[in-house]
Amino acid sequence: MKSIFKIYKRDIRNIYTNYVALIIILALTILPSLYAWFNIKASWDPYGNTKNLSVAVVNLDEGSEFRNVKINVGNDMIKKLKDNQSIGWKFVSQSEAQNGVKTGKYYASITITKDFSENLISIAKKDTPKKAELIYAVNEKINAIAPKITQKGITSLQEEITRSFIQTCSDTVLSYINQFGVDLEHIKPQLQGIIDIILDIDNKMPEVGRDIDNAYAGSLVLQQYVQNVQKNVPVISDTLNKTTDIAKTSNEVIGKATNSLQTISPVIKADLALIKSSTDTAKALLNGAKSFEASDSGKIREVLATVSSRYSDGIERLSRGISLLQSINKTLNNNVIANFIGQLQSTKNQMTNQKAYVDSMISSIDYGKQVLPENIDAAIDGANKVSDLTGNMINNFDSVTAPAIESTMKNFAGISNNTLQLLQNAQQNIPLVDSLLQGVKTGTDIGVKGLKEVKDKFPTVQNDIHSNADKLRSLSGDKKFDEIVRILKRDAKAESDFLSDPVEIKQDRIFPIPNYGSAMAPFYTILALWVGAFILLSLLSVEVKSFDDGLEIKAGDQFFGRYLTFVTIGIMQAFVVTMGNLFLLKTYVSAPFIYVLYGIYVSIIFSMIIYTLVSVFGNVGKALVMIGLVLQVSASGGTFPIELTPSFFRYINPLLPFTYAIGGMREAVGGILRNVLIHNMTILSLYFIASILIGIFLKEKVNKIGKKFVHQFKESGLVE
Repeated sequence: MKSIFKIYKRDIRNIYTNYVALIIILALTILPSLYAWFNIKASWDPYGNTKNLSVAVVNLDEGSEFRNVKINVGNDMIKKLKDNQSIGWKFVSQSEAQNGVKTGKYYASITITKDFSENLISIAKKDTPKKAELIYAVNEKINAIAPKITQKGITSLQEEITRSFIQTCSDTVLSYINQFGVDLEHIKPQLQGIIDIILDIDNKMPEVGRDIDNAYAGSLVLQQYVQNVQKNVPVISDTLNKTTDIAKTSNEVIGKATNSLQTISPVIKADLALIKSSTDTAKALLNGAKSFEASDSGKIREVLATVSSRYSDGIERLSRGISLLQSINKTLNNNVIANFIGQLQSTKNQMTNQKAYVDSMISSIDYGKQVLPENIDAAIDGANKVSDLTGNMINNFDSVTAPAIESTMKNFAGISNNTLQLLQNAQQNIPLVDSLLQGVKTGTDIGVKGLKEVKDKFPTVQNDIHSNADKLRSLSGDKKFDEIVRILKRDAKAESDFLSDPVEIKQDRIFPIPNYGSAMAPFYTILALWVGAFILLSLLSVEVKSFDDGLEIKAGDQFFGRYLTFVTIGIMQAFVVTMGNLFLLKTYVSAPFIYVLYGIYVSIIFSMIIYTLVSVFGNVGKALVMIGLVLQVSASGGTFPIELTPSFFRYINPLLPFTYAIGGMREAVGGILRNVLIHNMTILSLYFIASILIGIFLKEKVNKIGKKFVHQFKESGLVE
């Protein structure tokens, strides 16, 4: 034990008394920190500078026209991109974009095709809509990460176009519907007034009929009956004139409102087309997944997660469509609409089953199982069924479903037309009745003849009024009218916004780290400590010289005595790099004190591991340290998740010191879970113990065996 500390004291004294050695030791103390600091600073916020990525944008869109309104979606996209600073958009010609991408001037290019607007609105103009296209070209030779960032940009642009298109269509259609509801509500008192008048007329018709019958029954009381009838005839005539004018006005309003309902069909059809598109996309993704190896579980899982998300969106849209149509059909009770709702429900059930199947495959992957090709084929078959169901509904929509929706609502117009026709017929008959009554005054014979004619024609008029009165009475007697008005008057803007963006993601950040540099600091700090220890062992000798007093030094004492020197410098390295991270770079650390102590702890472990390898195995040990460095950088999970790496690296990951050193450092940075930190420290301590045992039991034996080998190697003149 005395020899150990004697060696350590001599080393420290030699460092302080030799200024060259002192300068070298100080340099070795600071050098690893520079390695960590420069790398952390360089990766501080790389995704915050994506505006410097040049992406060419070419607009060839010639625009289109719909209902006398000129539309150019390409120009609108250019305006939005000019306000978008997330990527460095460059608006150039087609030739400039092509040459720029090839030469590396631009990382990628986006071309808006000349028929972009025409294809985008084809869903409302053609029986078979055509998808609009954005041509995305990327130079993958320039950089490995840039294509992923630019692809994310074009994906976001595609989603924004889709969302805006749905919102615009929904807002337009729902605004028409909303206005129709407002118009119906405004004319409701007038319609109710017409209904009340007609019902009153219907109630008075038996009285008029009895008067005519009594007048016809006897000539003695004919004059009195004629007078009674004449009192009612002017009232009826005046009332019919007024209600006819009101009915004409109401008929025009209902006619306009009925025409506006024709715009409902495109939005329903658009939703079906979007659902079919999502299903076809899911099918394409699944077909792509068949090309993956069964061991590529991460890629397959990513595809399955995307497919599941597509199904979730389709299920959400189907649920909203079913809910809306059920609410309307509860009032209208239309068989065709009910059948269409059943088709939507069947499609939703099929899509729900497919989502559950895909989710089960994801769960299998999460539990370490592999997804077989027949599983993916089954998922593709399910996607085909959903696509076929949706396609059939789209094909039958214009010929069956849409006419049913429109015809149901046109019943309101039919009632108004019947009412108007009834009132006009009544107006035509009232002068005849009045004329006949006037003729009664000229004499009994003429009166009897006139009353006979009135009596014969009166039942027809009475039946017409009574038939229409029954229809109006059924409408007025329940809440159907108010329910329809309530549905049509919903907030068009709010509903269109919901249809375009039905799902809002609420992010819950657990152990948040404010910037990328702080998140990468554990990896670069641990890497710097390993490199620092390796440089230290490469420049300084592990061999211990004998003392002048002739004291014999045992191999174990040499091992621990020189280790104390190395670990002292290693602790200084750890202190400098961790304190520099905190106070020079201002990296985020949730537990600074633990952070510094853990860095020192890791440096002690690394110093022992590397010192043991070099002390016991010499140059072979240095080679082993370098191999360990290469493997640990690749397989420790310090940069990318270890699950994304090939199977070899995933297998050796639990065997590497970096895995537990970085894991513990991340606990100090993001937030400490005590059991996780203790686990990492425990595993690292096992490496420390193993290194000590190797140094104690193998150093002397291996050194003796290797002396001859080293001597012959030195004779080659390649080493000193």
